[in-house]
Amino acid sequence: MSPSATFVDKVSGALASRFSRRGFFARSAVVGSAIAANPLTYALTPTDAYAAVCSCSGSNCECGSTCCDGYTEFCCTLTGANQCPPGSLLGGWWKVDGSGFCNGPRYYMDCNAPCNGCGCGGGGICSGGCSGTNCGCGLGDCNNRKAGCVNFRYGQCNQQTSCIGPIVCRVVTCIAPWEIDATCTTTARYDANTAFHDRPCLHGQTGSLDLTEVVGGGVHVAGWAIDWDTNSPVSVDIYIDGKVASTITANLYRPDIANAYPGMGPYHGFDAVIPAGGGSHEVCAWIRNAGPANPTFLSGLLGCRTVVGHSPFGSVDSVTVGKGTVTVGGWAIDPDTTNPIAVHVYVGGVGSALTANQPRPDVDAVYKMGANHGFSATLAAAQGTQQVLIYAINTGPGGNVLLSSTTVEVGAPFGALERVDPAGGGVRVRGWAVDADVNGPIDVQVYVGGNVATITANVDRPDLASTLGSYGTAHGFDAIVASPPGNQTVFLVGVNDNGVNPLIALKPVTVLSGSPFGSLDLAQAGPGSVRVGGWVLDPDVNTPIPVHVYVDGVGSAIVADQSRADLGTVFPGYGPAHAFNALIPAPAGWHKVDVYGIDVGPGDNRLIGSRMVLVGGEPFGAVDSVSVSNGILTVAGWAIDPDTADPIPVHVYIDSSPSAITANVSRPDVGIVYPDYGPNHGFATSRSISPGTHQVCIYAINQGAGSNRLLACRTVTA
Repeated sequence: MSPSATFVDKVSGALASRFSRRGFFARSAVVGSAIAANPLTYALTPTDAYAAVCSCSGSNCECGSTCCDGYTEFCCTLTGANQCPPGSLLGGWWKVDGSGFCNGPRYYMDCNAPCNGCGCGGGGICSGGCSGTNCGCGLGDCNNRKAGCVNFRYGQCNQQTSCIGPIVCRVVTCIAPWEIDATCTTTARYDANTAFHDRPCLHGQTGSLDLTEVVGGGVHVAGWAIDWDTNSPVSVDIYIDGKVASTITANLYRPDIANAYPGMGPYHGFDAVIPAGGGSHEVCAWIRNAGPANPTFLSGLLGCRTVVGHSPFGSVDSVTVGKGTVTVGGWAIDPDTTNPIAVHVYVGGVGSALTANQPRPDVDAVYKMGANHGFSATLAAAQGTQQVLIYAINTGPGGNVLLSSTTVEVGAPFGALERVDPAGGGVRVRGWAVDADVNGPIDVQVYVGGNVATITANVDRPDLASTLGSYGTAHGFDAIVASPPGNQTVFLVGVNDNGVNPLIALKPVTVLSGSPFGSLDLAQAGPGSVRVGGWVLDPDVNTPIPVHVYVDGVGSAIVADQSRADLGTVFPGYGPAHAFNALIPAPAGWHKVDVYGIDVGPGDNRLIGSRMVLVGGEPFGAVDSVSVSNGILTVAGWAIDPDTADPIPVHVYIDSSPSAITANVSRPDVGIVYPDYGPNHGFATSRSISPGTHQVCIYAINQGAGSNRLLACRTVTA
């Protein structure tokens, strides 16, 4: 027996009792990993890896809390993503068979901090201080496992990096590590005690219902589906009109999905015709859960769509009262023909026949049935209350369809309450009003929550020109009306010159109040800084509010006053100016970033989001292509050193022969993802190579504290 084999045998026997307290991993796995990386430190100090006894790492947590169980928290808990944070690297992995979370093995991967130039001595692990990696409970919560505390490495990944820091967090998947990171080997380690470690952020589904259409014999559906607990095809339930009509398997070849989700494979598409009767149907697709049987991981809705059968369909966009008239507008289609169809309109029982043949390119864009399917007409109407009925007239199989039934008052103020939205301290109301007996603008009254406001409807509305005709366009209103919080009903009344004020419209609304709310959309490292972005608003005011950003407890005050059009769309009563995007100085290292919305009305300051961010560290990037043509090797990709926004050197080794280039080519896609570093970080180079097989390795050259980073190695043949 060789000396090294004898050493392994002796050490594995000596460790048996030490591991029995925890049963962390089989002693053969420990010794195999330990000797491969460092024959003394790893094998003789196993409890430095994952603690075999309660260890709270200086946190004020009870011994039975999750933080004290010796294991490291999942990355998705700390950063929101089940992947190694930028700047860290995979140090190794282990697996568990029969965990119940995967249809096969479950893989646990350690993300280790960089050393940033610190030495490791003979141990292979540098201290957390080298990268600014703090040790403590994840996000400072005793209910989370620790982060940055475990000095250990299994060693199957990134073996070219001999010196790494403590484990920052763990990635957990059903996908083999070597399919995710090509530097990982297939040498397996095991730890059955981690079989049931889990977080909701590790589970869920994604996909798309790309197509629904009526075809002969049923409904044609197509799309794709993925369950994060497996890279195998999953089942999709198709519901038609609220009932399961079919269960299909998403196993068709979709290379675009494989490209978008590395490691998941290409077999996740579905395309099928589901039997269904005639008429219109609501079609919904749900991914059937492939993970643990837990209500937290319910099946995912891919989408719902309404499909139409043989009877006509359409929409009535407006019914407007004028002086002795009613004007109607909309569109109608019969699915059995692309030709315009008839529309019948009844006002007080008197019928008129129209043809839906006016241009409606918006309708064509959705239904692809041609552009000429719109209708509009102004019809005579007697004074008083009138019922307006609008029918689409069928031209093939099916029947006529009632598109709208509306009751109007002819000879009194009329109009529309178009929008009612919560606003600071009340509601924002928008619409228009006209009195057929008055030449100019009229007043309207808005009643809500016991309050009444009189508003003059005199805002110019050019968009109403075709609707209002001879009345002119200065009949709009847009105002904020005070209201107590809670569920309210808004009543719009027209002020009539004869003293009888008719109700024009009513709408329900929920008036908001209380503490600020929002979202931390971005927490990203830059050179010597952390960029935070998101939005926050206080429901009691329309104006922007302060935001406090804490980096490791040190606060900076900013204001959420930047405009974001999507906020104006989602919260129209508050407007778009509630976003924030700021650069906060921060030294190199791991930092806990907390963002608070500061309350300015009833309520309290609120934590909007919390993230762990690594500033600085070793370079990172990607090799997009390595190819050979006619004896010319071409290499392309990008690289960034997180310590600087400047381009950095990249070394390309062909076998053992190096050449230096600079990653300074414009890559707008990289600039979008890493805006504080800019776009000039791409590289591309060509070299002549001799016939035969060559190994090509590409390194990003470190510019600050830390080590050079291997981006990729490829084998090519000329």
